[in-house]
Amino acid sequence: MRRALLVLAVVLLVAGTLLAGCLTKTENRPPTAVFSASSNAVNAGQQVIFDAGNSTDRDGKIIRYNWDFGDSAQDMGVSVIHGYASGGNYTVTLTVTDNEGKKDRANMTVHVNEYPKARLDCSAREAKVLAPVAFSAQNSSDPDGRVVSCLWDFGDGINTTGMHVSHAFSDIGTFTVNLTVTDDFGARSSNSMEVTVVLRNFTVSWSQVPGSIPQISDHSQENTTVNKTVSLGAPNMTVVSFRMTWRDDIPHWILGAFNDDFGLNVVDPDNNTQSLKDLAGNITLNFSLADAPSPFTLSARTEADARALVGDKYAKDIGVGDWLVSVVLGEAGGAQEITGTDLDTGNNWKLDVSYFQYEMVVTES
Repeated sequence: MRRALLVLAVVLLVAGTLLAGCLTKTENRPPTAVFSASSNAVNAGQQVIFDAGNSTDRDGKIIRYNWDFGDSAQDMGVSVIHGYASGGNYTVTLTVTDNEGKKDRANMTVHVNEYPKARLDCSAREAKVLAPVAFSAQNSSDPDGRVVSCLWDFGDGINTTGMHVSHAFSDIGTFTVNLTVTDDFGARSSNSMEVTVVLRNFTVSWSQVPGSIPQISDHSQENTTVNKTVSLGAPNMTVVSFRMTWRDDIPHWILGAFNDDFGLNVVDPDNNTQSLKDLAGNITLNFSLADAPSPFTLSARTEADARALVGDKYAKDIGVGDWLVSVVLGEAGGAQEITGTDLDTGNNWKLDVSYFQYEMVVTES
């Protein structure tokens, strides 16, 4: 009997202990998912650090951190790094699991900015040196915003800003022109093109420019010669003309005016001589010295450079120097043939000396 009571007591004791344990044990609580991001607004390709270190489990411990980045990519870990390849809004989900399988989730939206697209156009891919070239960024775009600034680097040390710009290259060569556009989120994108800068083409021709010296005038007596020295210093002369004129103040009673017998003789600096006698009141002698050079083309940076390249290569000094002019008066006709008295013993005359000279003309072609 005692043995039976002892066994019953033991059974009751064990049962009581088990019942007490059942009555005092609490249900497992789920963990709390919390995470932060280094930024919730980034550019495409920029990496974001996600940290779930502040997640907690009050009655156990978190044994698993699962990440879903909203772009079909997933990862595991307390702290992870992820970058988005394209722009958009992505929901990032963190799922934490504790040691008894309880779970909790937390979400965050990350905005990913798409980079702008830089496109540059120009008025000429081959430009003349110092000639303005127009550049435009108007075909640049931003998929999820707008382009707010355009920075130009012309590859020659010159920078500027603007949607539409103009630039003249001061040297020849091939230059890489770079355009950088920035969108309203601060993202930048660049594009470039090459522009070849060449020398300018010029046509060199020659124009005939008239010139003259002050008029020479004098008086000649019958049967005398008056010598004059005419000095010409104009270069590149092609033609020199001597024109002598006079008027008889005492006309011949039969022949009328201009019956004075004048002669003009001219010797150029190279001893070429022309002579002419006349009663008509004027004598003209023309000396053809040279022809103007033929036109040609050349390449240079500026018109001044083109002129410097030609220099004095085509300069001529034919005719430059002293010209000897002789005015000869023979018989001065007049009233003596009626009265027997020679009232016409001489006459006044004028000499005009003119010339043409060629001058270089440089025009861009």
